[in-house]
Amino acid sequence: MLGEISRKEQLVLVTMFILLLIGIFFAFTDIKYLHGVYVREDGFIEWLTVLALFLGSLLCLYRASTIKLRRGGLFLLGLLVLSGIYFFGAGEEISWGQRILGVKSSQFFMDYNSQGETNLHNLVLSGVKVNRLIFGTLLGICVASYLLFLPLLYRKYQWVNNLIDMGAVPIPRNIHIICYILLFTLISFTPSAKKGELLEFGGCWIFFLITLNPLNAELFINKR
Repeated sequence: MLGEISRKEQLVLVTMFILLLIGIFFAFTDIKYLHGVYVREDGFIEWLTVLALFLGSLLCLYRASTIKLRRGGLFLLGLLVLSGIYFFGAGEEISWGQRILGVKSSQFFMDYNSQGETNLHNLVLSGVKVNRLIFGTLLGICVASYLLFLPLLYRKYQWVNNLIDMGAVPIPRNIHIICYILLFTLISFTPSAKKGELLEFGGCWIFFLITLNPLNAELFINKR
């Protein structure tokens, strides 16, 4: 199964799971250290999460700049949209550099953001937490559908195959799916209110690897 990916990708996965297991260990043995140091805001794990998202954005931009319109306008648009999604995720993760630059939030975010920060995922509108509804429930459904159902449809139906390839959607390999299921299972048994930070960390690196070397990788090779 590991033969599906390169040695470098294997190294990324092994490192990610080691850091994940360290976090889980602290969840059982030193919850204060886990919350106050390991997964804190602007901490080690958060910046590694941002790195995965930023690399994903750069990778898609690089492919868009080299492949350009050789595979059609929809393919180029798909690459740019995916790059934007990665960049948005990275920006949200660090509140768009607000804490780094020491910028004060506008009154809107002071009133409607649960942490008073300049980001969308912590908004609370009419008593509804955006993070729980959109970045939790809906995103979870999208991730599950993408990992569990889309690869099956891609392999079974030619029209799905054609549509996905036309839109530059990277399809996960079996190893990616297995790793995410393992990640989700481990996190499910982790006794921490901040276990979602560990899930984000592992999930972002797995999705970066999916983008880097998907099942339909030949589409993203620049062939003149």
